[in-house]
Amino acid sequence: MSKNHTIANGSSATLRPSRFLEPVQKHVCNGYDEKNKVALIILNSPLSDYAYTQRLFDHASFRVCADGGANRLHDLSVAQNPKLPLSEALRKMVPDLIHGDLDSLQDTVRERWQQIGVKVSHDPDQYSTDFGKAIKKVVECLPAVKDILVLGSLGGRVDQGIGLLHELYREQARRHTAIRFTLFTESSITVVLGQGQTTIETPLKTGLIRENIGILPLYGPAVISTQGLEWDVEDWPTEMGGQVSTSNHITADQITIKTDREVLFTVERAVE
Repeated sequence: MSKNHTIANGSSATLRPSRFLEPVQKHVCNGYDEKNKVALIILNSPLSDYAYTQRLFDHASFRVCADGGANRLHDLSVAQNPKLPLSEALRKMVPDLIHGDLDSLQDTVRERWQQIGVKVSHDPDQYSTDFGKAIKKVVECLPAVKDILVLGSLGGRVDQGIGLLHELYREQARRHTAIRFTLFTESSITVVLGQGQTTIETPLKTGLIRENIGILPLYGPAVISTQGLEWDVEDWPTEMGGQVSTSNHITADQITIKTDREVLFTVERAVE
């Protein structure tokens, strides 16, 4: 199991983003289960892959549906288990909390979750998104959290997709630098890499990820160096409107990326 470390201010890190799609195993360190340091936030985005959602769910000890994310999890669970009574279908994946301004949460969905004991909490703040509200709640309820898994989508409206990537950067690089945020979408696994060198474990043989990756300078011009890719670079300037590394290919079980400022790393996940 790889250890995650903060990589701000020129330090280093070792990551294995695909590990949260592997079968759940207990990793006890210093007397506690590592699972107790992992949270999952389900956003209000389309959900169609039950097994994918279940795997992320199983890796987390605290799961929050951000407002309308509760509608999505409800519909997915019901569609996957059509022969079960409604309450039994919902009990297959029970969130610990539904949280947000609740403007998207359907009344019937709210009632059904509450009937099986799910808590619903309201945050009326109109200056933060439901994603931001959910992060605040995770940190409050799981103080030891080290990994926050975010199940969402970059499809649909462009402004919402860009807004999500903006928040991912803000939370990772500015507000919660000791927590690693990993975004899981329909087809990709995405993380913000901080200044310094990051080693990323990329075991293609697991069948969980594919070879295609991108290193995107969404947060400003950067200079990057890489090892383990089909097209490696050394001290390579990259910026939007200039050179950008997209559709590169993994050629090793570990790759390294060195950057002088935050960049977005994304790898294609294997979709069955």
